Amino acid sequence: MKKISLRTSLLLTTSLLLFAGCDQNSDVQSDGSSDDVISSYSPSKMETPPPTLSGSFLAAQFAQDRSDWESASTYFSKILDSAPAESDIQRRLMALQMGSGHYDQAMAMAEKISKSDTKDKALANLLLSLSTFKAGKFDESLKIVANYKTDALGIAILPLLKTWAEAGQGTTNIAELKDSPSLLYQAVLVAAYTKNKEALAQLAKSYDFTKTPTPVSRLEDIALIFAHFGETEEAKSIYDALKSGVPERTALYDTQIKNIESNTLPPLPKQLSSPQVGLSEAIFDMAQILSHGYQDSARLFAHMSLYLNADNAASYELLAQIASDNKLYTEATAYLSRIDTSNDPDRKIQIQRQIAQLQVSAGHPDEAIRILETIIDAKQNVDAQIQIGDIYRSQDDFKNALKAYNKAYDFLGGTITAKYWDLSFARGMTNERLKNWDQAEKDLQTALLFEPDQPYVLNYLGYSWADQGINLDKAAEMIEKAVRLKPDDGAIVDSLGWIYFRMGQYDKAVATLEKAIQLAPTEPELNDHLGDAYWNVGRKSEAKFQWKRAASFTTDQALIAKIQTKIDNGLPDAVAAKPKTEKVVENK
Repeated sequence: MKKISLRTSLLLTTSLLLFAGCDQNSDVQSDGSSDDVISSYSPSKMETPPPTLSGSFLAAQFAQDRSDWESASTYFSKILDSAPAESDIQRRLMALQMGSGHYDQAMAMAEKISKSDTKDKALANLLLSLSTFKAGKFDESLKIVANYKTDALGIAILPLLKTWAEAGQGTTNIAELKDSPSLLYQAVLVAAYTKNKEALAQLAKSYDFTKTPTPVSRLEDIALIFAHFGETEEAKSIYDALKSGVPERTALYDTQIKNIESNTLPPLPKQLSSPQVGLSEAIFDMAQILSHGYQDSARLFAHMSLYLNADNAASYELLAQIASDNKLYTEATAYLSRIDTSNDPDRKIQIQRQIAQLQVSAGHPDEAIRILETIIDAKQNVDAQIQIGDIYRSQDDFKNALKAYNKAYDFLGGTITAKYWDLSFARGMTNERLKNWDQAEKDLQTALLFEPDQPYVLNYLGYSWADQGINLDKAAEMIEKAVRLKPDDGAIVDSLGWIYFRMGQYDKAVATLEKAIQLAPTEPELNDHLGDAYWNVGRKSEAKFQWKRAASFTTDQALIAKIQTKIDNGLPDAVAAKPKTEKVVENK
């Protein structure tokens, strides 16, 4: 039989889920505080569905296109009231019910479909097999699986379901999993769950897991499992490889190696607690793969994962991300709020910070700041304090942003470390906007000291120098480096063109600014700069056209007035005839 990769089979699977173009964004937004959202969340407060079948169908499709699965399932339920034997609607409703968290309703519909005359029962049978699997009826689950045809859905899921069902009966059968590099992690979990040391030893010696498409967190699990089951050299080799790939976790990996040598290992991963938890992880992995371009299918798989294990935090986070991508911020907040953080205060802070960011996206920055201040009142959290500064800066409230960043500096004892280079960058940008140039320059140079190849810091400092007509040669050198690092960033390419303009190299400025416009054609400042460059090489009609474009892309009345003056009068001769004189300023 020809082997098919996990990703390929999953992409084929999406054709079976009866979804039609459901990845568009919606405009639904959060409506208040995170506490209210958490306690009163209802995915949909819909009006009475349209009375006609065609109206209900169009409303259902519209709701699904906006990722409002709750409303879509309600509309399809109304359709079934009038056409109860319509199998396509039954299957679609079943998927929507599962993907909106109404598991009992989805299972009832799956039971109904399985007993009907319809030919397409793949998803219904899958859900029923998950139902029996969840109940620990592994024999019954395997019987349902045995009736599957070899379709795309079967290729994707059945090997995992069968393997974990057999593991639930005490059997280690990982042959099908070893054929796919993407499933080797599951093979290790199954062998560990069944305590099959021989199978684990064979896996440890047969594969270099660090060269498989296995995420870092999974590699850490594999190393810990190998250590527990006596494959200590293989465990150490994984940790050693991870140190070079994830240097910021080197101390943790060194500790784990010492734990192996002293036989003081931490507990085994929670994925080994039951077959249900193991299969839940496997289905989540599929959801993660599908989330890149197939969000509806990812949503369905994530809920299948949660059906088996309601404590699967990764599935909640994925669902929150999908909801956020579709601007369903209330729904995203509700998913995050379901993650159990009662025994993990650091995780609780992380989730609260994510919820705060959702409030910003929903247009509620004050509520976001309130959430973050609650964190800080309980614990002086530097990251939460920086986030407050970022929110103020995004609202152009630079005075309060600077106060927030200064407070974060105080939390750090007034000394910046490499970990917080971005605080120096953020404060530098804020000081520059407040015209505190001396302090801004110090902050930007501090950030650059820690991250000398950071293109945005190079660009910001270089552009700031160029805009003042100082250190032009050094500024050009820095921004040329930034362009090499980020050649497709229109703003950075524009900075280089603007430096050439400031240096009086107008032909080079035109060529470079034209490239910038190709990368970011609707940015007003870039169009304005190109207009200035055109004027200085005598292309005055094109300059006016470019200025008009710049004005059309902004609502900033002060900028529009400034541009209109150029459209009416052109550039002053002093600006057009010669570059700004360069002043050399020593680094502070």
